Amino acid sequence: MKINPNVEIIIQKYIQKYLIDNKVCSIKELLRNYKSSIPTTEAELRNGINNALKAGNLQIVDKKIPWDESIVNLSKPFLFNNLDEKISIVISRPRFKKLSLGGIEERNEQIDSIDCFHEIITSARRILRICSPFIQKNVLCEDSFPELRELIIDALERNVEIRLLSRELFQGRGEEIHWIVDIARDLDREEKLIIADYHLLSDQGNILSSTHAKLLIADNTMAYVGSAELRRNSLVANFEVGCLISGSAVFGICEAFDMMFSHGRIWK
Repeated sequence: MKINPNVEIIIQKYIQKYLIDNKVCSIKELLRNYKSSIPTTEAELRNGINNALKAGNLQIVDKKIPWDESIVNLSKPFLFNNLDEKISIVISRPRFKKLSLGGIEERNEQIDSIDCFHEIITSARRILRICSPFIQKNVLCEDSFPELRELIIDALERNVEIRLLSRELFQGRGEEIHWIVDIARDLDREEKLIIADYHLLSDQGNILSSTHAKLLIADNTMAYVGSAELRRNSLVANFEVGCLISGSAVFGICEAFDMMFSHGRIWK
């Protein structure tokens, strides 16, 4: 079963050290003796052990009932690497000033923000996570990202769930994102659009905490992390820089997003 690869490596290192020290042990011992400053759940430990058995790093030398009593040993060492990681630089170049970066983008294989967002949205198969403090309808302007509407329609028609995290929606800014709600409503896919507002105020009206992150994530495979957001200025007027990340690091980005999303207040 698939688990966060970063967590799985930690579990693998624990299993390997424990069995080098103890030679053999029961599965129950592996579950009970895990100690690390990195929190993991029992389900993650069990999945890590199962995956190690399937990969042949662990083998059962004495199968018992219940399964947790079975005795295992280390049949081959784990290989720890992150060769699946890939990072590309993403740039929004100010178009209003006719600014040229002198071929820097091409020379370094840098990606335009719009192209990056297009790739992520079309890649999503189950969940599209969006974190943007500002999401304005002007992003659909002809000189900005007009195809975004069709990309959202296509994602919803593919049954992709869209989780949107923004801010100040309950303080009047909710009107800015009604265009996305309207798209979902017109398609009869409102249940696939979940919007949360993370913006906490004190009793005196001062900001205690709010979201300022800009993230766009396709499932747990590909993520944009940077300064650009879904509004016209970010894509055609401002100089914005971010990264397009693929590989195991995306799991951690998803976990951070989901935690903040859970602390938000559901707006729709």
